[in-house]
Amino acid sequence: MTPSLRWMRPGLVPVVAVLCAGLVACSSGDGPSGTSSTSTLPAGLGADQLVSTRLTAVNGVDAGAASGKSLNVPKGWTAQVWADVPDARMAVWTPDGRLIVSTGKGGSLSIVTPGSGDRGPRVAQLASGLSDPQGVAMTRQGGRDILVVGEDSRITTWTYANGAISDRRVVIDNLPTGGHDSKMVAVDGDRIVYNVGSTANRSVADRTATPVRATIAQIGFDGTGNTTLAVGVRNGEGLSVAPDGTVFTAVNEDDNQPYPFRDGDRFGTAVRSYINDHPNDQISRITPGTDMGWPLCVPDSRGKADLRDLGYVNDPQFNSDGRVLDCSRIGTTMLGLPAHSAPVGFVFTRGSRLPASLADGAIVTAHGSWNRQPPREPYVAYTPWDSATRSLGPARLVATGFQNSAGKRWGRSVDAIPGPDGSLYVTDDTAGLVYRLTPGR
Repeated sequence: MTPSLRWMRPGLVPVVAVLCAGLVACSSGDGPSGTSSTSTLPAGLGADQLVSTRLTAVNGVDAGAASGKSLNVPKGWTAQVWADVPDARMAVWTPDGRLIVSTGKGGSLSIVTPGSGDRGPRVAQLASGLSDPQGVAMTRQGGRDILVVGEDSRITTWTYANGAISDRRVVIDNLPTGGHDSKMVAVDGDRIVYNVGSTANRSVADRTATPVRATIAQIGFDGTGNTTLAVGVRNGEGLSVAPDGTVFTAVNEDDNQPYPFRDGDRFGTAVRSYINDHPNDQISRITPGTDMGWPLCVPDSRGKADLRDLGYVNDPQFNSDGRVLDCSRIGTTMLGLPAHSAPVGFVFTRGSRLPASLADGAIVTAHGSWNRQPPREPYVAYTPWDSATRSLGPARLVATGFQNSAGKRWGRSVDAIPGPDGSLYVTDDTAGLVYRLTPGR
């Protein structure tokens, strides 16, 4: 069986997967002039590799909220408004070179057919009347091209051919809703991997609920063998399968985390300086039986400037003495992200037509924060894959600029996937657009 295709190169069946990234700092576009401003991302990697680049619009496409704006991208890259797709969320390429985009609260799937010459693409509705469609994946099963869709309470599949879908089938229904109920999907051979997010920001009851919340699970395409792979995963929206065939997730961690260290009188209290930059969002491998600790164990990045191999510390409210769960025995997080990044898009790039500097790693797309002061800005980043250690390394930014120095946003990145032309296609659910970021040649 072939894996899910988040991106596709004609004639090539790539192995696709989850991604994750550490993080880098960079300036961010501050409005129509594209002047740089103070970033809310940590100082460090790749800042000098991004330059403010004015967004242009493909012929016939309305730039909308992006009109006159700039993005920060690697030197020599171009940045275009490629398509108008209101509420654009997750994206996947079809075998015949079209882009399917979910719209979440829009309740529909859009299909974008590239135009010829210098003409913009044609956007049409592929399906409507859906319930919060989020995750999308393409695969080939039983001689047919199959589209997998994650709705709020169910996972469905459709047969895809020639720009249309048919033969809708519900693989699993009555999944938990409410709270973090966006269902993301990935394909691992003959199984669909999906997430069930938490009911709330911090809820220890999720670990013993029926069914358990804050999990990663898998199920066969025939609807059998539904199995929980991991627990304690607050909101594992980033999902895919790495080049080594293992499942990865990128996790949105706590907001307003109580201070977990016994180094004074702050233990268990709300400390704004700590909350702003902790706990780190997580990217890690998922194997059967994985426990990522939430909300009993808190990712601990002390002494880990590169945000790699993060251990855990006891949560001061739910597990202060470690009796509920021994946080030293649940393993480590492979890679951390700046707190409140809210990673959503996640895809490996091996086999794509991206330049060599991005061709064997993973792209992570962050949606940004709601409660940080100032908000963590949206971004797209890349992290290299190390085949020898089967792990992801420190990341560097690929695109920023959706938020100005005052924390005000005109756009918000959700997903970024390599295209068959070697460009990177980025969705934006705030501006309702799809951007085409093209490397210099």
